[in-house]
Amino acid sequence: MASSLTTRLEALEARSPQHYSTLQRHLPLLQTALDDATRPYPTGRQLYAHLEDPPLPARTFGRLLALLVELEIIDIYAERSSANRYDIRAYDTADLEELEVLLA
Repeated sequence: MASSLTTRLEALEARSPQHYSTLQRHLPLLQTALDDATRPYPTGRQLYAHLEDPPLPARTFGRLLALLVELEIIDIYAERSSANRYDIRAYDTADLEELEVLLA
């Protein structure tokens, strides 16, 4: 997975340096939200609501979740009509830790 994650991350940095640096800064916050999730298919708002005094707006947090989908760390739950639910059943903290190492 490392090489493909590396490739996707490099593409993100080339395409959108701002999103790349925001992801870099707030990755621990995303990890906290995912680790504390109590539902297998949470919305971005549900994940955001569990955070204590988050340093970024909900919309930015949602964009970071979408980046995790692009990087194939989490999935979109597409069985419903809305695309704002995330499938975190297969989420593995090792994947996020690998991303953290690559972002360092």
